[in-house]
Amino acid sequence: MQVQTVTEQLLFSTVRITTESPAGHGSGTGFLLSEARPEGGAAILLVTNKHVVAGADRVAVHFIAAENASSPALGEGLTISCSGSDFIGHPDKAVDVAMIGIGGALQKLSDAGSPAFFRTVSPSMCATELVLEDYEPIEPITFIGYPNGLYDSASLLPIVRQGFSATALNVDYEAKPVFLIDASVFPGSSGSPVFLVPRPSAPDKRGNISIGGPVKPPILLGVVAAVHQRQVPVIQAAAGPGAPVVNELIDLGIVYKARAIHELAVRIISGNR
Repeated sequence: MQVQTVTEQLLFSTVRITTESPAGHGSGTGFLLSEARPEGGAAILLVTNKHVVAGADRVAVHFIAAENASSPALGEGLTISCSGSDFIGHPDKAVDVAMIGIGGALQKLSDAGSPAFFRTVSPSMCATELVLEDYEPIEPITFIGYPNGLYDSASLLPIVRQGFSATALNVDYEAKPVFLIDASVFPGSSGSPVFLVPRPSAPDKRGNISIGGPVKPPILLGVVAAVHQRQVPVIQAAAGPGAPVVNELIDLGIVYKARAIHELAVRIISGNR
């Protein structure tokens, strides 16, 4: 498989995360962000949610091995291990975003002759108010990850899902750095990057159409953290107070915006934790 197109690149921006803790085993998603260092060069950070790694004695980050610089060795996995306490969370306790520097561990794999194949999200891809001015408040979105721990066990590739923003991208939902998506979000999707992928020759919100011009890069809108649920009475039980209920997902995912991700990345790179 030659990795060349935008969609092909995005498939390798995510990694599967599995955890072990006293509470049992867990799974989630992470993605790779490159952030410029003040002294030059770039750091590679693994982005996920606080709740994915909280309390984990062991966090395993699963990569696909590289065949060469442009081709992955599909089906051949590599693992980097750490603990949940190694992650740095966003200073706002209400913002469910956490990161860890992973560039050194990736370099060790490469030096040992077993490089991982991956692509990173750059800061220039992160949505800003200025960038979002060219788009409608409600747009199609794409998110990539491992819902319910699912992935292609033969190739090790993740699952790609799509939906729409359910609240305005340029407005903070509930006055928090959050927006909602109308999409099927399940446990395991936590930590999935959410992208706006501009369509070739599609008009912008002002009706302008670019034909034959350069393809616009994907825009990182944020990271999936949770999904809204509702309580539904068990059918066999009589309705009323005290009746057994089950939680039902209502396909409204909660996404922390790219600016919260970038804020934490800058703090980590600057040493201000």
